[in-house]
Amino acid sequence: MANFQPLHKETHGNVKLKKPTNVAGLKTTHALGVVVQEFALAGNQYPIAFVKDQSGEGYFPVAIMGLEQNKNLFVNDQDQFEGMYIPARFTHQPLSVVPNKDDATLFGIAIDMDHELVSESEGEALFNEDGSESETLETRKKALMAYVENEHITKAFVDAVKQYDLFHEQNLNVKVKDKEYNLTGLHLINEKKLNELSDEAFLDLRKRGFLAPIFAVLGSMHQVTKLIRLQADKI
Repeated sequence: MANFQPLHKETHGNVKLKKPTNVAGLKTTHALGVVVQEFALAGNQYPIAFVKDQSGEGYFPVAIMGLEQNKNLFVNDQDQFEGMYIPARFTHQPLSVVPNKDDATLFGIAIDMDHELVSESEGEALFNEDGSESETLETRKKALMAYVENEHITKAFVDAVKQYDLFHEQNLNVKVKDKEYNLTGLHLINEKKLNELSDEAFLDLRKRGFLAPIFAVLGSMHQVTKLIRLQADKI
């Protein structure tokens, strides 16, 4: 269970972040959220699909990393990552961005104090001796805030795809060495409907910069064969 706390120099002045030596935290993650800016890189490694959010009204994109719940095909028995790209949602840990409870337009940084990378004896300090933010923290904060902006762009992308009714539900059913695997609740972009859009709608998507990520999502489905191959190697 994560133990996130708002990051403050008074409370966390001695906190350091160790460099990760493994990706054990990914071992039981078969799907990980991604943002639009990651589609090109992630789509060269994993199928990208969309799942319903908690409200059941919206969608968010995920990179599919396994054919079974709680099993990541890209993490080996030594907890080392065998893929080429790890989505930022994982690499930002143990830091996270949280909205201000009084003003949703403002954000703060939180830290998971129970995370294995958090230490007071080794690693890179988050604060200097005078209490100012270290270069490490400044760099991580910039990356986190950029990610928040990318999440807003991703939401706009998802809303546009939904607006033009391009989502369709499709389960991922594959057979590997006589064993069947089934991932349900996935939503893909319907290429047929995309091609049937009016010129006005297609131009709107192009002007908003959404065609490239759409094509990245469509192309990413070729990576299902990679998941099948990796699954076969583990049977």
